[in-house]
Amino acid sequence: MTKTYRSERLDWLAVGGVFITCLALYVSTLAPSVVTLFDDSLEFQLVTYQLGIAHPTGYPLYTLVGKLFTLMPVGNVAYRVNLMSAVFGAATVSLLFLFIRRVLQIQTEVEPQSSQIGSRLQVNQLESRLQSEHGGNKSDRLGSRLKPAGSVIWPVYVGSLVGALLFAVGFVFWQQATIAEVYTLNALFVVSILLIAISADGESLQPIYGLAFLFGLSLTHHRTMLLLLPAVGIYLLLVYGASLFRPKTMLISLLLGLLPLLIYFYLPLRGEVGSLDGTYRNSWVGFWQQVTASGYGAFIFSNPLNQTRDLAFYGSLLADQFYTIALGVIGLLYLVQRGPISILVLTGVAFLTYFTFNVFYNVADIEVFFIPVFLVWAFWSGLGAGFLLTTMARLRHTGWRWGLVALLLGIFGLMIFQLGRTTYPTLKQSYTWAIHDYGLDILRQPLADQPVIVGILGEMTLVRYFQQTENLHPDIETVVADREADRLAAVERLIDEGKSVYLTRELAGLAVRYSLSAVGPLIQVHSQPMTSLPSQPHQLDQAVTPEITLLSYDVTRTPHTGSGPAPVRLTLSWGVDAPITAGLKVSARLLDAAGQVVAVTDAVPVHFAYPTNSWQPGEIITDVYDLTLPPDTPPGRYRPLIIWYDPNQNAAEIGRVELEEIMVE
Repeated sequence: MTKTYRSERLDWLAVGGVFITCLALYVSTLAPSVVTLFDDSLEFQLVTYQLGIAHPTGYPLYTLVGKLFTLMPVGNVAYRVNLMSAVFGAATVSLLFLFIRRVLQIQTEVEPQSSQIGSRLQVNQLESRLQSEHGGNKSDRLGSRLKPAGSVIWPVYVGSLVGALLFAVGFVFWQQATIAEVYTLNALFVVSILLIAISADGESLQPIYGLAFLFGLSLTHHRTMLLLLPAVGIYLLLVYGASLFRPKTMLISLLLGLLPLLIYFYLPLRGEVGSLDGTYRNSWVGFWQQVTASGYGAFIFSNPLNQTRDLAFYGSLLADQFYTIALGVIGLLYLVQRGPISILVLTGVAFLTYFTFNVFYNVADIEVFFIPVFLVWAFWSGLGAGFLLTTMARLRHTGWRWGLVALLLGIFGLMIFQLGRTTYPTLKQSYTWAIHDYGLDILRQPLADQPVIVGILGEMTLVRYFQQTENLHPDIETVVADREADRLAAVERLIDEGKSVYLTRELAGLAVRYSLSAVGPLIQVHSQPMTSLPSQPHQLDQAVTPEITLLSYDVTRTPHTGSGPAPVRLTLSWGVDAPITAGLKVSARLLDAAGQVVAVTDAVPVHFAYPTNSWQPGEIITDVYDLTLPPDTPPGRYRPLIIWYDPNQNAAEIGRVELEEIMVE
């Protein structure tokens, strides 16, 4: 077994260990299902399942790979797509470890000594002489000649591990590895291209062709990969010189780069499915607009979201991801001093290109676009850690050597631990089943004939997710209308068509034109006031205020997944006995045996949509209030309490009613 073979095997064993460790870490904090309404994660969880078209640029590669993950027999569909991010994230960290390790090994084995070699030119001359005299692999022979006395290999591995783990436990990347998003796969492409680039030796054309194909493939995923092209291009020019521009080499590279772009034909092939927001047009113009994402240029040439960031913001962003920027600075200075200059150019230009773009890209979630910047900084941090450990390990005095090594290991371990200790609980607490249960709650309601739910894009995507992945009420029509004016127009049209219309949220101007009632978390729109009493188990007919009577009620539990008690739902039927001039509010509470409040919610009736000064005498309004119990609520008997009050009169109470005790288990 040769030394090179043993080293390669050790490398891949270490890579496998890093991958398994990071995958376990990310899975332990993985979002359990759909966890958000208002970002791209929910979109990807549905688009991958239905093989639809995501927002520009369409993300065909991500969608196709995501479809494979949705077929896995584990968890729910959303969880499987989340798992894809964890796998790509763990793969990115493991390849980052390998990238740092190989560069550190180059610096360790081919380290110019002032007494032996004065310049990189002399190294090249010695390489050529060794090759001509002895044949074989010149880099292996050179390494055996120039390896410094007393050098050790473990600092290379430990330094590489430090850099990789600092990147792995930074909040931004860790978070993206736990939800359905595109950024871990994008980071995997970045580190893969960097790793292939450093394998270029100036002779073999295989790295060039591999990079061309990988760049083309990466552009079917995320167009910011173009930002890495200048760094790789300059690097290859330094390594290959004029031979890079040979016609045959350029032609083959061009063809290999264009070949993966054929994946974009996925968009017209799935044009009949379309995009979730309905904006994709299956035409040449629509296809080109989708692929180029031309609308996103506004975030560069203008500032539609009014984002303001100063230099301190970017410094804090970098420091927060690595606990301190000191290690990266040390690694960068070490690379400047020791070289190779080509790798300094490769990583330095990549860092500057991505950083400059991000400064001018005025989006709200700019942090995720810094992941390639973090990756380069992690590389430099790994070099810094490797350099410090190698330097200490070469000290002649045993006591000083192992004392300083132990100190450095303690510092590096503390940095990684502190980052992990902050990130882990934050992610564990932020991912709940609340959105998942909300979607189930909507689709489990007893809706009238020809039901149509009108809401904003995220809410309708949630409904469609459960309709398609779990086949829940596929008969319910969904209408997306983000603007209030569009929602109001949609309601008017649907009411005229005789449909049963439901809203996911309050809508200004609706209460003066229609009668409203609550159906679970939804708001039902009626063209005429409701005068029939719904069937409910508890009949009361108790006057609460001079104008309002509680006719009946029901107490149920909402869908609940996970630990802790399910929320208590109070469904109340109010009778209107006289006109109401004030805009009253309801405080719904749950009291324990000692009369202490354990849960409370205050709201305008019918989910803030139907103020009391819009109620009409003789009308019956169905109203719903959900009381979320603390996770540590002990089992026992609790009493619901309903209080009416006037918010314009210092919250003066004008009536109350206690309901029958309920059992919470």
